Amino acid sequence: MIFFSIAAAMMLVAGLVIALPLWRARAPERAGIATANLQVHGARLEELETDLENGRLSREDYAAARRDLEVDISISTQTTASSGGTGRSQPILAGIALLALLALAGPLYWYYGSWRVGFQGVEAASTQAVVEMVDRLAQRLQTPEGQGDMQGWDMLGHSYMIMGRYVDAMRAFEHARSLSHDGNAQYLAGYAEALALSHPGDPRVFMQQAMPVFEKVLQMDPNNTQALWYGGIGALERGDKALALKRWNIILAQHPPADYRAYIEKAITDAGGNVASSATTSVYIGMRVSLAPELAAKAPPGATVFIYARPKGDASGPPLAVRRITVDQLPMDVRLSDQDAVVPSRVLSAFEYAIVTARVSLSGDAAPHPGDLIGQSEWIKADGKPISIVIDTVVK
Repeated sequence: MIFFSIAAAMMLVAGLVIALPLWRARAPERAGIATANLQVHGARLEELETDLENGRLSREDYAAARRDLEVDISISTQTTASSGGTGRSQPILAGIALLALLALAGPLYWYYGSWRVGFQGVEAASTQAVVEMVDRLAQRLQTPEGQGDMQGWDMLGHSYMIMGRYVDAMRAFEHARSLSHDGNAQYLAGYAEALALSHPGDPRVFMQQAMPVFEKVLQMDPNNTQALWYGGIGALERGDKALALKRWNIILAQHPPADYRAYIEKAITDAGGNVASSATTSVYIGMRVSLAPELAAKAPPGATVFIYARPKGDASGPPLAVRRITVDQLPMDVRLSDQDAVVPSRVLSAFEYAIVTARVSLSGDAAPHPGDLIGQSEWIKADGKPISIVIDTVVK
């Protein structure tokens, strides 16, 4: 209990260090915060590398953990770096920064952490080591073998975001989206954000170039939090308050932590809206979806992955909730809630048990076919615990 109390206090302090300058609308000490972010990032990366060397993590889990870590640190750092905009948006940006730290630090440690970072200390990492690591990644991606590494280019983009090199980040994300033929919502969202941040204070770039990309992301993934947030800002700029409020309420429906919820709700009320009652439900299925390494060769990167929940013992009728991603996004943390319902009157929160399925559809059809890849797990509402789904079976 002492450890968790200290960890919670440190997370809160770190969040306030990032959020308060944004809230007060003062010019942040960007260089110092960026250095601190890189140091913490380096410590976590060193820990993951040690786990990989000791066999505690597979190479697939290591790659996934490092990618998630890049996203975590990227959000908090880029929010700090972009806080020099108009004063009216500062409290909202403060909320984003606090969310990123509080929402992602705990889950990442839960999945990938160990006691060593506390034993060895953050001092074991150096900013220079992180910079050198990013340089090595960039050099590898310039080789013939690296040119086609979509996840590598995505990771490089997030790394450049951490370092405040937004133009370089935009180019890396642009390479990733080109390789995916604009078929990956995450790559597009990263590109659009880097584009906006590389032109600070220029609303024309945001509205005329970045916003169309965010809109495309929302067509591909209506629950993409990054696109929902920026899409709400863009809608408000266009004078479409109703659309902005709708998008921010969808973020609330994804059950963010209480502190972040408070900022989003304040943004909604400041814009003259009401928080949707459906956003306050706390029933959802949190899960980690991954693909068994032995089936990786059978799953093309762009293949559709359907994730859906059905009542236990009842395979008839439509699913209770459905999400759709692609193979190249795996492994991925996913949430299913009433917001993902197929039929409004048939929702997840009304059931105590469910069977959750993740299926790689080689045909792209919602119905299963022989050759598809599948994995399942049971969800118990009363437990309130996240589940794990490994796609490890070929449909006969």
